[in-house]
Amino acid sequence: MEITSSSFAIALLISLTIYYLLPRRPQNYWLLLISYAFCISWAWQFALVMLLTTVVNFLLARRLQGAEQRRKGLLWAGIGFNIFVLVFFRSAQFFVPDLAGLLTSLGITTQLGVVQILLPVGLSFYIVENISYQIDVYRKQVEATDNLVDYALYQAYFPKLLAGPIERAGSFLPLLSRQRIVDNDVLARSFTLIVLGLLRKLIIADSLTASIPADVLTTPAAFSAFELWGWLIVYGFALYNDFAGYTSLVRGVSGLFGIELSRNFQQPYFARNFGEFWNRWHITLSHWLRDYIYFPTLRSLLRRNRNRTNIVNVVVPPMVTMLASGLWHGFSLHMLVWGGLHGVYQIGERILSLRGPVVAPDQRPRWRQLLAMGVVFILVMWAWVPFLMEMPEAIQFWKQLLNFGEFGLHYRRLMLAVGYILVAVGLDFVQHHYRDEFVFLRWPRPVQAFLLATVVFLVIIVSTGTATKPFVYQGF
Repeated sequence: MEITSSSFAIALLISLTIYYLLPRRPQNYWLLLISYAFCISWAWQFALVMLLTTVVNFLLARRLQGAEQRRKGLLWAGIGFNIFVLVFFRSAQFFVPDLAGLLTSLGITTQLGVVQILLPVGLSFYIVENISYQIDVYRKQVEATDNLVDYALYQAYFPKLLAGPIERAGSFLPLLSRQRIVDNDVLARSFTLIVLGLLRKLIIADSLTASIPADVLTTPAAFSAFELWGWLIVYGFALYNDFAGYTSLVRGVSGLFGIELSRNFQQPYFARNFGEFWNRWHITLSHWLRDYIYFPTLRSLLRRNRNRTNIVNVVVPPMVTMLASGLWHGFSLHMLVWGGLHGVYQIGERILSLRGPVVAPDQRPRWRQLLAMGVVFILVMWAWVPFLMEMPEAIQFWKQLLNFGEFGLHYRRLMLAVGYILVAVGLDFVQHHYRDEFVFLRWPRPVQAFLLATVVFLVIIVSTGTATKPFVYQGF
């Protein structure tokens, strides 16, 4: 069930009605029930995978909590189990098509459900939540919960199931044990997030995606470098608004239940260095990678050599972290290259910072901030190429991006896409300038009403008679 579909909206209204009528404790049971129903709406096998990982991690953490000895062994058993589940299901997709073809050749009929179980929705997201939970219990930063229902809800909570945000047990589980109040302020913030999410996804992201010619990806040599750069930037904004729209939408939906989810984006294309970019893009994953891969790797190296300027200490932590990010997105060479590129970017920044005192971006002259923003933006766009396509095609695309011998633009189609980009940049600029994602709630009521009516009208127009496109990060 797509969260932008009318069936989801109807199910949400029914779920909220019953939820508001229940006392607090039964509310958690109801949320768990509808979360598993949401998962089953994709495939019932997905719910079995999630249930298995939930029970195993719940029991392992309880055992880890009370263990006096072999704690490290229990921790690695928990981490190993979760990595095995992720690797198994991620790797299986490479073999399923061949298996299906073999069975068909033998006269055995295969069904879509056989393939679907190999790609459970939200797997990559709740697996990393499980790993962080095991580590936090081991470090005694959180206590292992003795409430299986709450832990199961932490894993299955439907607004964040498909594509996050990635929540920590230490911050999410307490939300399930306290009274949740949904007042006018919460409703206003939640509906604002929902409207912004629909605007970013249905109007901006889907329109930008639909505008990109299919042969840009298959035959880049047929386009000039100027055209390819234009369409690459269009893709970069489409991806950003798709994922940011998803996070905004589900945060708004969750707010209607009185549960606040973490913010995942904060105008990332305004970043002036790559450290700032990753603190603005997919924030919950970036912080997870920082806390559970970057810092442990750096601490391990510092125990061997305490000199922070040692080349190994400068190079290895960011590269390991970004390669892990690439593998999390997909077990493929092109994702490793994407992660490796961002590792190189961060290493370059660290080496440059060793030349003298580091000046915070806000304290630099405006022209230097704008120049740095432009450099980061171009390099991020360059790295989106292997994120978007396999390596042979990516190499051809890169080559053509540098071929400025011809100039030929299909202005009408590209200019239409530029219009949507300007709307996205305008949204980001307003939120960035006022440092408030809810700044629109401070505007005069007539302006709010006009903008709301405009967005609703456009959403109805673009969604009528067309199939809803899935969110990009549902595939990870």
